[in-house]
Amino acid sequence: MTLGFRALTHKTWRTIASIQTCALAASLLLLLLPTAWAAGKKRKPVPQVDISTLVWPPPPDQPRIRYVNQYIGELDLLGKKQVKGGMLERIAGVTITPEERPRLGKPYSVAVDSKGRVYVTDTAQANVFVFDLENKKLEFRGDKAPASILMPIGVAVDEDDRLFVSDSKLHQITCFGPKGNVEGVFGADDLVRPAGMAVDNPLRRLYVVDVAGQRIAVFDLDSLKLLRYFGEIKDKDADRTGALTNPNSIAIDPDGLLYITDAVGARIIVYDTDGNFVRVWGKRGDGPGMFARPKGIAIDADGHVYIADSVLNRLQVFSSEGKPLLAFSGNGWGPAQFMLLAGLTIDSRNRIIAVDQMPARIEVFHYTTDAEAAAEKGGHKAPEMGASSKTPAPDKATHEAPPAAKPAASSGPTVEELQKELADLKAKLAAQQQQKPDDAQKGGAEPASKPAQETPSSPH
Repeated sequence: MTLGFRALTHKTWRTIASIQTCALAASLLLLLLPTAWAAGKKRKPVPQVDISTLVWPPPPDQPRIRYVNQYIGELDLLGKKQVKGGMLERIAGVTITPEERPRLGKPYSVAVDSKGRVYVTDTAQANVFVFDLENKKLEFRGDKAPASILMPIGVAVDEDDRLFVSDSKLHQITCFGPKGNVEGVFGADDLVRPAGMAVDNPLRRLYVVDVAGQRIAVFDLDSLKLLRYFGEIKDKDADRTGALTNPNSIAIDPDGLLYITDAVGARIIVYDTDGNFVRVWGKRGDGPGMFARPKGIAIDADGHVYIADSVLNRLQVFSSEGKPLLAFSGNGWGPAQFMLLAGLTIDSRNRIIAVDQMPARIEVFHYTTDAEAAAEKGGHKAPEMGASSKTPAPDKATHEAPPAAKPAASSGPTVEELQKELADLKAKLAAQQQQKPDDAQKGGAEPASKPAQETPSSPH
């Protein structure tokens, strides 16, 4: 017996409809079962991290770096909790747009102006977030005409609070005024793929890392014209030890030296402001002082160099010569942890601001300067950052011991020394009193010209 086409089709659709109904019922059951199960079971509280304990180096050493806070978007500035869309929102296809709840998408670099406003480039949203931490406001740069930004990477601010944003797709730099107006666009004919930038206010220069060009481009801050390049491999006059293979970020120290991260070479290359090679340090690895992929770089008020490693997800602190001093942070989603480290900066308020691309956020730390650390210790010189407070090795103790004071400049014996000297005198008097009866029995004391034998006291 055969069925007609119409009957077969009707029967088939009824079967498909039944299957769809069962599938929908099963899906709803799967959604509701965990909720019902969770309602009958006590939820374990999420362990909270006491951020006051996030200090480096840890006690008993004197802390020099403290964790402060993290910022994801506007709600953080308002002191409200960031809420993620739930499963039902995702099933219903509801999307939360940045306009409804502005938050970072894929941040990359960071810079701070004189008012403390934090600028963060966002490659996913093709603009720059401006976190006004003091006034609890969030603004944007490059989100409206006439600004045109496709892939914002590097960001830098000069002493007049002009903002410079590098665009790796348009291979150009956009200059914004303090109020957000576009003041100029330059570099399109001079750059291949610009990235990190550093401002030299005294010399009126802007240093731009050209990743694809494997060089540093130097622009005049006033005319915005290209002055020259340096660090190129093809430059016959360049020291090949200091040639750039994959430069990424750049920072300038208080002495005017330029420090550049080389991601492929896993090293830091130092030049002077004239483009002359000075030194290079670092190598590939996961040990102290080593790098997997150095990316962000910043320098604090005391000249320490900070390097953000996007693979190891740690921040390392070095001396200007490359001596490793301290390492902090690590892999994770919590405070003072990172999953994909990127940009880094240190502002005039000694805030260390690091960019984490996943989750999209910036994390803020505070650096205690050498002067502040000395004041905390009652005026005594603070130990070098990263140095242990335990007793140093004999050679180090001898090297770091303060020079002995000259007799003429001595401030006199200490209380302990005076007490010891008084005890010695009392002991001598007691010995003399015991000696007098013996001398009388023997027919008199010794001549005054012959001094009594004394035990020498310890020098003071």
